[in-house]
Amino acid sequence: MKKIVAISLGLAMSVSGMAQPAITYAKHGLRVGDVHQTRRVTTVEPGTSGANVTWDFSACEVTGGVQTEALENSSNGHIAVRNDGNVLFQFDVTPYGNDYYGYAAHGYDITYEKPVLKTRYPFGFLDHFSGEFLGYIAQDNSKVPVEGSYSSEVDGYGTLKLPNGITLSNVLRVKTTEAQKRLYNNSYDLTEEKYLWYSQDFRYPVFVVIQHSSGAAEGTASVSKSSYMSMAVLSAPQVAASSAVIDNEQQLNATVPEVEHSVYPNPVEHTANITYKLPFDAKVSVAVYTAAGVCVRKMVNNEVQAAGGYTYSYTPDVAGTYFVRFAFGNKTYAEQIVKK
Repeated sequence: MKKIVAISLGLAMSVSGMAQPAITYAKHGLRVGDVHQTRRVTTVEPGTSGANVTWDFSACEVTGGVQTEALENSSNGHIAVRNDGNVLFQFDVTPYGNDYYGYAAHGYDITYEKPVLKTRYPFGFLDHFSGEFLGYIAQDNSKVPVEGSYSSEVDGYGTLKLPNGITLSNVLRVKTTEAQKRLYNNSYDLTEEKYLWYSQDFRYPVFVVIQHSSGAAEGTASVSKSSYMSMAVLSAPQVAASSAVIDNEQQLNATVPEVEHSVYPNPVEHTANITYKLPFDAKVSVAVYTAAGVCVRKMVNNEVQAAGGYTYSYTPDVAGTYFVRFAFGNKTYAEQIVKK
């Protein structure tokens, strides 16, 4: 009987390993209460598209400080994303897609009455869509019409190499473009081309390359480029270095197809609950790290645990951002905790 079970598990895992990764609402949808932090890195070219691509950005260097986006409820029922400059971006997120309705800055608002569809769920390799948006800019008691088009496609998947020895597999790359025309007396065109790399282990993009071009219709467009890396991934080398080496026992070292896990409440005022449910026996490590990658608490250190549910608690000492790192066999997950 044990042999039959082992074979069945092996077959299930083989099928799971063959499946293409996808961007899903459950794994990648915006969540109120999250804080997504990035740092600017050396500007790079986005590289090629296609299947089984290796994007090597390992030579990048961090060139900027931490940039924070906090997700919160909006009075109009949308999810609002507020950045360090107090600019508020408005999104409507459902299990089927993510619509962008514009943003509010200091005395300058842009509203899309016909919004931009940012993504669909699920969104996998070679999936694509396009459309048009329509709205206005409100400033100084005046409204300027805005119109444009957008497109989005998953144009590649493969391996992403990042600074400090970080390598992520099963990564999807999404290419988006937005072409906007602001209808002043002389029309003014803005174009944004963005490349976003999504990992199955992190909710928000792990790496981003952006190119903006702008200029009056009769003039020469100016171009700016920038690249960003997720703070959640920047802590990965320290996390990996602190983990004990897992041996080659087939079942205990096998990738668990999906492990239900959660961290709640989040943001946390006092104590966070860290839970997970193993579908079968596996070697497990669970630890909490600061944003700088310093381990502050180990709940489980490379121990064999039986199938079932587990719950641990953690009370952060000071306000800030922390990461819970789960390792189940050779499968890892990272979840963020924000201490108020």
